[in-house]
Amino acid sequence: MAAMNFRRQHHDTLLIPFMMTAHTMLIHLLVLILPQSFVTTAFNPLSPTNLRRLAEASSLSYLSFDKIPTSPYYSSCQLEPLLQVVDPASESGATIFLDKSTSSSPPASLSSSPSRQKIIVACRGSANPKNFGTNLKFNLVPATKLSLSPNKLPPDATIHEGFQDASLGLWKVLCPRLINVLNNRNQLTSTGNKIENVEVIFTGHSLGAATALLCSVHYNSYFRRRNNVDATTIAKQEDATTKATTSSYPTPTIVTFGGPKLCNTILARYLRTYALEGSQILHLVHDRDPILANNQKLWDSLGFENVGVEMQCDPYQVAVLDASLDGTKIIMEKKRTFFGRFVWNIVDHCNYMGVFIGPRVLLS
Repeated sequence: MAAMNFRRQHHDTLLIPFMMTAHTMLIHLLVLILPQSFVTTAFNPLSPTNLRRLAEASSLSYLSFDKIPTSPYYSSCQLEPLLQVVDPASESGATIFLDKSTSSSPPASLSSSPSRQKIIVACRGSANPKNFGTNLKFNLVPATKLSLSPNKLPPDATIHEGFQDASLGLWKVLCPRLINVLNNRNQLTSTGNKIENVEVIFTGHSLGAATALLCSVHYNSYFRRRNNVDATTIAKQEDATTKATTSSYPTPTIVTFGGPKLCNTILARYLRTYALEGSQILHLVHDRDPILANNQKLWDSLGFENVGVEMQCDPYQVAVLDASLDGTKIIMEKKRTFFGRFVWNIVDHCNYMGVFIGPRVLLS
């Protein structure tokens, strides 16, 4: 029955030929925890509406630009696809969307500012043999291709080789197009050097989660070089107001779905503290994702660490789960199957927030 319902909801797709499991997750206690860093900025990455829209953007990024309007998600997500790019070397791709739910709202008066426009950069996950080859290049190598200042990069900062190469190639084709979008969408101050009323969110699923995070690093580095602002100098400034006015570009938010760990502890701490200082970074995962579950030991053995905050979510509805609330643990019952507790259903890697995020072939 679950498989039939899934196919009815996604009638435009031909899915990977795996039968969906029949059992569902029983949740005894569901809470939404908002870390302090996630409630002090304009964009709230844990808003159910925002989460659903970012999941839909990640899903739509798997489709070619001309096929995006054929998806059932397109009519409800209020996302306008602006452009799509593909790196010819790695064949990694990204689609830039405008969130029409905010951009279409007129200002309340002539003297008031218009709504902040949200530009969503959705990086596509694995959709071809080259992409899967990128995933398999998991050796940790020096993080010398991240556009970071060489004299500021910590010694022994290492990163997944394939993800570093793919993000660099993708950023080279994405950068000029994204900058053009920002220039066209922003309103300049009287000094002409500060982008106003625009928010930038990087998102993606699986491989796209990795390239989204790393492209946000390239994005920050690009603007800091252009404005002659050093990341370490920004991090040392104690006055929050000074920090906010130092930058002439929107600080990116990063929200990923089913993404892998991609660097060692040294680099992870450097990215969250300096390279992406001020950014909200959220990694959404769930225990039924077989790619994450079956690679965890490998990532641990290689010393990989998350850059942002990892939070459990529900694969079939917009819900974020946290391990505890005032010391009370959330209990999630898991039925045993013929396979025991081994996570095997590959389709669950594509189920996030009630959205199918993965490759498909249009039946038309």
